[in-house]
Amino acid sequence: MIKDSFINIQEIEIELKTMLEVAENFSIKFALMSQQVGYTFSQLKNCKTYEDADYYFQYLDIIQGNLARLSYQYNIGLPERLMRFVHDFDNFEEAKKYYFPKIKSGEYSF
Repeated sequence: MIKDSFINIQEIEIELKTMLEVAENFSIKFALMSQQVGYTFSQLKNCKTYEDADYYFQYLDIIQGNLARLSYQYNIGLPERLMRFVHDFDNFEEAKKYYFPKIKSGEYSF
């Protein structure tokens, strides 16, 4: 039997199991984040004015910035809906002005 000090089957199995658990956790977290973004969009649709929507846009700005960081800095693959949100709201200040009327009218949805 070959003995190689750099190859340890037990260690790699433990490491891979940990990686799979992290991936599963990401999957769950992304699903919850999608629900949060979807709910926030529904709240935006109910806002009468742009000023009323500011609180929700602040919340979305925090989410968008951190999801962008996960995607671009750490190369974490995001689900398609979240990636579209990150992309569409990349320039957040301009995007919220552009998309608010579209969200209100139902032309843009999450």
